[in-house]
Amino acid sequence: MEYLNRFKSTVHSVAAQVTQALPGNPIFREYECHDQIATAGPGHAWKIYSGTKHSTKQSVSIWLFDKKYCDKWSKQDKEAFPELLKRGISQLTRLRHPRLLIVEHALEESRDTLAFCTEPVFASLANIFGEDDHGQGMDSKFSDFKLEDIEIRHGLFQLGEALAFLHNDAKLLHGNICPSSVIINEKGAWKLSGFDFCILGAPNPNGKITFSVTHRDRRALTVLHPVLDYSAPEFVDATKCDHFADIFSLGILSFAIFNGYRPIYSSGDVLDAYEKNCEKLRKLTINEFTRIPADFRDDVKACLNFTPELRPDAIQFTKIAYFDDTLVKTLNYLDSLMQMDNTQKMQFFKGLPQVLAKFPQRALVQKVFPYLVAEFNTPQLIPFILPSIFIIAEQAKDDEFSKIIFPQLIPIFSMTNPYQIVLLLLQKMTLFLQKTPEGDIKRYVLPLIYGAIMNENTKIQELCLNIIPTVGKLVERDQMKTQLLPKLIRLSLEGPVLAGHNTLEHRQNLSGHLVWGCLEVFGGAILQSCDNLRIDRRS
Repeated sequence: MEYLNRFKSTVHSVAAQVTQALPGNPIFREYECHDQIATAGPGHAWKIYSGTKHSTKQSVSIWLFDKKYCDKWSKQDKEAFPELLKRGISQLTRLRHPRLLIVEHALEESRDTLAFCTEPVFASLANIFGEDDHGQGMDSKFSDFKLEDIEIRHGLFQLGEALAFLHNDAKLLHGNICPSSVIINEKGAWKLSGFDFCILGAPNPNGKITFSVTHRDRRALTVLHPVLDYSAPEFVDATKCDHFADIFSLGILSFAIFNGYRPIYSSGDVLDAYEKNCEKLRKLTINEFTRIPADFRDDVKACLNFTPELRPDAIQFTKIAYFDDTLVKTLNYLDSLMQMDNTQKMQFFKGLPQVLAKFPQRALVQKVFPYLVAEFNTPQLIPFILPSIFIIAEQAKDDEFSKIIFPQLIPIFSMTNPYQIVLLLLQKMTLFLQKTPEGDIKRYVLPLIYGAIMNENTKIQELCLNIIPTVGKLVERDQMKTQLLPKLIRLSLEGPVLAGHNTLEHRQNLSGHLVWGCLEVFGGAILQSCDNLRIDRRS
């Protein structure tokens, strides 16, 4: 028997080793991969998939590079490109800042693929620009997608902050600010990635940080170099280069956003054409910026100045008038909620509903809503947050409400303290009944009403009495007998709502409304409940 056990143990051990040796990226041992949602990186080589961590069910995005992408290349290029991608991810993993894409699982390599995981991603800016074919399995979510004004303003502001961190703290030149390096996450934030061509700065004798740039190889594949149409002249020429090269690229990106997603000049990845276009940059006039909002034109023109020192730095860029906007300031306040105490948060949430009316619907759901529900862990704040939640819910599409908004509200349906939570939820019962699927109404909304009927607060009791005739047909027979009718009868006989009305006429009207409403909805089942109540009292 002992021999057989040893043999069995050996078989299992060998099987485990064989399984690990089979082709496949190690990352899939920890994560489940779903549909492709985006592409990014040089040549859109990274295919991005939605994913879930097996152990925690945490949502992530899985970035996958298939080495077959390089199959038809020369041996030198085939070896160089994966190394370039690995260098970019390694740098991104080491850097930590709210404006940079968050890496959740470091790079893993197998014989055929590279893969790593990040925070959940919506798309790259290149996907929205329509620069790629989206890839097999991706839906047409970008075909009619149009960036809203607030998404552009706040997104460019966030990129400015990302560059301020890279230039001043990390002493890095990104080197490839372009649509495929800008990622929009699930919450609508613009995050910087694509550090494949970043350069670490070094101080010159005067103490100024400069960057050593190599000449562009005309014979190499275009994906082995930064995107030409977004690169600064001094960066391409490999002359003296500093952080203003990134500002130039940010200016080109800003221009493209308002120019039908096209940069100011197209060189077709041909250096000779690029050099001719650079000469045109010296003679730019404000007339070439008419598609850009008036309060942003001069700033974009300054970013594209042929002389690097005349461009704004990243910090100056974040302080331009274009970002002095109420909605941008509101989103920045939401970004900084973690730094506020509860009193400051209450004051902010009190005034928030007046501002939300100015937001487009998508920005409310994607950019504002996640910050609000993140504060639900502090019950005292919830009564101040709910009015804003209701505004977002009213504007949301039915599928957004049922899939995004309502699931986040479920935990507060069971909260009774502070009492204003229940009061506010009951006041918006019409909204819930209109947009919530019937199954969720029975599972979460009706129990809220059952629990609130005997609440000590008379306003809550009155709301319940007004709501019950509306929801009565949704109440199942068992729930009606055990949860609803006994409480209604007790409330009609001894509840504070009736006791608080001084006039006999008012009490009779309220009691009559309750009884006849219940009879209309519940019919003969009331008689059985009354019998049960009498038996309880006798005993």
